[in-house]
Amino acid sequence: MAKKPKESVKESPARELSRVKRELAALRERYFNLYDLAPVGIMTLDAKGVVHEANLAVGKMLGVEKRLVLERSLAEFVHPEDRDLYQRFFKRFPAKDAPTAIELRMRRAIAAPFDARLELTLGHDAGGALLYRVVMSDVTERVKTQTDLLRLRAAVDQAHDGLAIADMEGRLQFANRAWGKMHGYSPDELRGQPMSISHTAEQMENDVIPFNKKVLSEGSWAGEVGHVRRDGTVFTCWMSTVVLRDAEGEVTGLVGLADDITERRRSEEAFARMLAEREAILKSIPDLFYRLDADSNLQDWNQVFERVSGYSPNELRGMNALAFFKTDARIAAEGIAEAVAKGRAYRTARLLTKRGAEIPVFWSAAALRSQDGALQGIVGIGRDLTVKSI
Repeated sequence: MAKKPKESVKESPARELSRVKRELAALRERYFNLYDLAPVGIMTLDAKGVVHEANLAVGKMLGVEKRLVLERSLAEFVHPEDRDLYQRFFKRFPAKDAPTAIELRMRRAIAAPFDARLELTLGHDAGGALLYRVVMSDVTERVKTQTDLLRLRAAVDQAHDGLAIADMEGRLQFANRAWGKMHGYSPDELRGQPMSISHTAEQMENDVIPFNKKVLSEGSWAGEVGHVRRDGTVFTCWMSTVVLRDAEGEVTGLVGLADDITERRRSEEAFARMLAEREAILKSIPDLFYRLDADSNLQDWNQVFERVSGYSPNELRGMNALAFFKTDARIAAEGIAEAVAKGRAYRTARLLTKRGAEIPVFWSAAALRSQDGALQGIVGIGRDLTVKSI
């Protein structure tokens, strides 16, 4: 025998009302969680920019209770220096080609302003009136990071030394202006090029590859590395290079700082030649040569001075001029004073050797002065009068 279909039990009006209330309460809770507890500020503005609805985050961001935001123009909370910018944006927004977001500074009640991003969408209320829905986000940290990055980029671009970043395949990912200039390229021309664009084949083999192996094994390294310009001119740089790592600590490339030391090396070579010439001149002088500082302490001399005085170079360095005289110390002092006062002086005074002997010497002395006239020291020659001239 066939079964009769089960009849549905009709819910009583009281139970239905209770169920609807529970569903409404659940909806209100979800709305509260989604709207009022949202991590970003959410507002509804009318066509004049007056705030009619706002969630808790808006009040928290602006440093006031939510109720103090309502029925006030949002422009009141915009930083005075950015208010015109906001007004132009708001008036233009309904246009089709107008931007839908803006970043500006917002005021806080009792704290410093913050950087905010406002994103607008158009809507209508139940009566069809135009309204704006606004999402406000605090972007202070991002703006600060961007500002710091821009400052760092400006500092790198304006640095005197060249700076370049290469990936692990040896391709340049970045080069500042100084690096480009010293190699004869613009930074954009170098981006993506192999590292070898800055070096000859010989330099790559003898300098770059061994140098980079040191960097990778030690984490950083410094030393002289050969480079080449676009026109083929070779030059030497003092390189300081470190490995570049990602957030997980993996090596992703190399960061190199280059200082063109061509002129420095030329100056060093010129100075070395000058020293060699000076030594040759001093060796060729048959008499005693000496140079005193402003306090009459011995700073420079030749081998003849060492041989006649009997002192070693370490003993001579810094000895006072009057320590070389005993019987004729007064005569030597007068000669030094006259050279300082008049520019030149000549005296015959006996030199006291390390062994205590006194050797008659004819001394000349000339004052050394800087461009401003300050005394730098005294330089002169002493002729051993016991040596017979040929």
